[in-house]
Amino acid sequence: MAGLIVVLAVMAIFLTVAIQSVTFQKRRENEEELVFRGRQFVEAIRLFRARNGRFPLSLDELYKAKPRVIRKKWTDPITGKADWKPVFFGQDGQPLTPPVPGTTPTPAPSPQPTPGFGSPPTQPQGGPIVGVTSSSCEDSIRVLDGRSRYCDWKFVFDPNKQTKVGPQPPGPQPTKRP
Repeated sequence: MAGLIVVLAVMAIFLTVAIQSVTFQKRRENEEELVFRGRQFVEAIRLFRARNGRFPLSLDELYKAKPRVIRKKWTDPITGKADWKPVFFGQDGQPLTPPVPGTTPTPAPSPQPTPGFGSPPTQPQGGPIVGVTSSSCEDSIRVLDGRSRYCDWKFVFDPNKQTKVGPQPPGPQPTKRP
């Protein structure tokens, strides 16, 4: 009888470890999927801007754009819902106006208190959308860009960081030698 109790205790310990391992692995997979889907939104915003000459004003505008710029309405793998929070110009020190090539970006103005209403919110609640973030503020396993909460992982299109790939410049091209 005592041997059976010991065997059951050992099995319970192994089962607990296995469940924790599976749960941990599932969270890591969800984090990888969050990064993939966040980058899909960045690419959709890039395409939208290239085709329309402006940033989208809502996530719904991305979903309804013709021709399509995003494959589908992605769900947030952390929350399981399509409850992405948009990132607007001016959040996290981004300029409020898109920079013009060859000029210095305009810094976001510092918020001024509104008389009788206290201070305004520190983050804009509308305007051009430059990215998305998860609505979950749980601590993450992975640290992304120095941030360890999902809602702090911002997937943002920055036109200044895009690499420019274009046609070869005119002129003589290198020739092959036999």
